[in-house]
Amino acid sequence: MKIHGVLLLSWLLCFTLFQIIKAEPVLDTNYQELRPGYTYYILPATAGNGGGLTLAKGENGSCPLDVFQTRNSQSVGVPVKFLMVNSSAGLIIDENEDVNIKFAARRYVSICNTSTVWKIEEGLVTTGGIKGGSGNGTSTSLFTIQKFEDAYALQYCPRATGCSFICPRLLCGYIGILPAANGSRRLAVNRPVFKIVFRKA
Repeated sequence: MKIHGVLLLSWLLCFTLFQIIKAEPVLDTNYQELRPGYTYYILPATAGNGGGLTLAKGENGSCPLDVFQTRNSQSVGVPVKFLMVNSSAGLIIDENEDVNIKFAARRYVSICNTSTVWKIEEGLVTTGGIKGGSGNGTSTSLFTIQKFEDAYALQYCPRATGCSFICPRLLCGYIGILPAANGSRRLAVNRPVFKIVFRKA
């Protein structure tokens, strides 16, 4: 009898904690909930701090294409789509939820003959990632959206290889800007936070 009481109490505690820490939906600039499969521009939260995101070859001019922030504050860049990793997730994207990010631009696929799904490689945000959770190398493509002050930030949050969304995350790192000598602004992990907003395309 005592075991049943402990189990019931444990279940109630877990349910209560879930309700307390339940994530909030991510909102776009029109205060609408972000939805998987829709296209959005990722823009800096601070005006005059560069433009949206785009793809370009890195310093050595090789493939795959890397993710950069445009220097022109008037440019919205290339739109992206957020793809759900957990098949049982809802129809909106919540804060701290595992997602894949993909540029919604077919013309860029042919340049390097690879996908436009984001992944982390040697600390840089690049493309050529694989959609999915953490199997078959897809852990390098796991990102989350976090509320950060009055805006949002992206985090790279891999899980152990072969684990599903119920496995604990490995160490997360914020996505920020890595400036180069030529003035380019490449996205990289473990940089000062790049505060962003999402505008529906």
